Amino acid sequence: MVSLAASSNQGSRRGAADAGGSRGVVHGKYFNFNPLPPPPDVLGNPLVVQNLPTHKLPKETWRSRMQRVLSRFRIGRQSATTRLRWKLQDVTASVLASVSPAVTLHAERRAQAKRNGTVIPVVIIRHPYHLRHVLDMLPQLPDAVGPERRFLELILSRILRKYGEQMGAVKGGGFSFEHEAKEYFYAGFRLEREIKKITNPDERFAALQNIYNAYFHGRNYYYYALLRRERLAPDNKLFMLFSRACYFMARVDWSGQLLDKPNPRSLPSRDEMMFYLQRDKTVIGRYRSDADFQRQVKGVLDAFPT
Repeated sequence: MVSLAASSNQGSRRGAADAGGSRGVVHGKYFNFNPLPPPPDVLGNPLVVQNLPTHKLPKETWRSRMQRVLSRFRIGRQSATTRLRWKLQDVTASVLASVSPAVTLHAERRAQAKRNGTVIPVVIIRHPYHLRHVLDMLPQLPDAVGPERRFLELILSRILRKYGEQMGAVKGGGFSFEHEAKEYFYAGFRLEREIKKITNPDERFAALQNIYNAYFHGRNYYYYALLRRERLAPDNKLFMLFSRACYFMARVDWSGQLLDKPNPRSLPSRDEMMFYLQRDKTVIGRYRSDADFQRQVKGVLDAFPT
């Protein structure tokens, strides 16, 4: 697992150029809300995934294609669901192009993939964070675009599975998002217990960045373990740790200060939390058989906004 101190220092040096960074209370430092991927987990070569089940891609109707053509000329009206479906179709096409065997390192060829006559972006993927804009969108998609959501989740699952296989080969052993998530969660928890003892502004700022980084990676890696459909340990506590991490991260404000209460806008919605919970079979199993655990889960969900 990457050194959290090194990750924090790297993040603070990125400065205003980082879209996720904001000026902190300590002069000359910036709190980084979007840490870079852990360096040991970045592949040397772009990720390529062959034989994706594209035959399961929801078909676009002739009427929908015609509506899209007319919409470019501002003709006709489309519902929000229709526009979202079109966006998902383009996003899915971009993801498929990004992991195709034709992917290249040459910058001038990165955006040459086309769909319906329009250029779609191709992302060079060496780590799942390079697809975060897609992965983060998935839990927020409504049932109205269920077929497109399910196909996108299937594709992302295959991509994460292939990434895990390549990381295992690089590290000379098995790679597990579950293991990495647990390491990051507990690292953040240990640091969090010490934060009250730190009074020096510089040290406190750095400590908060370290905790945030640990929880950030833990949250994402737990999510990727679920999408990859890893077999989690029956007695794991990852969902509870995930919830705790979400709560803590929402207490860090733009200036790098720790608030007494979380900012509701920074918390995942209850529906998003249900998205993760429903994909964690260990939580579902315990929820059905353990009344005390059931009450704990309900209490956790109640802490998140509707």
